[in-house]
Amino acid sequence: MLSGAVVLGGCSSGRPSIELSQVAGPSGTPVPTQTVTVTEVDTHTVTATTTVVTTATVVATPTVTVTALPHPSLTTSTVFNRPVALADYANLVVDVRLLDGMSLAGNAAALQLDLMSQHLARLGANGPPPGLDAPSYYGRLGSLGLFATAASNEAQANSPVAQSRYAVIRHETGVLLTLVNGALKTTFALPTPTPQPTPTTS
Repeated sequence: MLSGAVVLGGCSSGRPSIELSQVAGPSGTPVPTQTVTVTEVDTHTVTATTTVVTTATVVATPTVTVTALPHPSLTTSTVFNRPVALADYANLVVDVRLLDGMSLAGNAAALQLDLMSQHLARLGANGPPPGLDAPSYYGRLGSLGLFATAASNEAQANSPVAQSRYAVIRHETGVLLTLVNGALKTTFALPTPTPQPTPTTS
């Protein structure tokens, strides 16, 4: 009967080895030594990290600059032409006198209101009177011109709105001439209002 001895030893590679040795039996017969190497398998969990590179396309939005049409109150360099302006202020007085005496319905009133808008436009193309605030002056002329044009269209269409619009035009024209008189030492004045004739219906 043989006796066995197990010897556990370490190897330099980091893998454990087991040596099985047989010792001599009673008869003294040497028994060869057998070495059994056990390989240890290590299982490693590998975590893979994926880097996703996203390319972002940025579309540049162009900057749009909206420039309003030049307004005389802001950009004008026109020198005030006094004789021309005085003639047009006088024209406004005549316009009001004629409109006061006619029915604001029909072609005649439409033509006269259109002529008044032209007089206002010529004043807008002239320079501002010395001493008056240019933006305020041009703004007043522009508003009066728009109202005169609208009233002309309404009179042409026999709309009753023309009468109420003309009342506003007349009042604001008086305010304009008062400002002009203060700046130019003039004496423009609108005629005393007269009752408007009542339109006749057939």
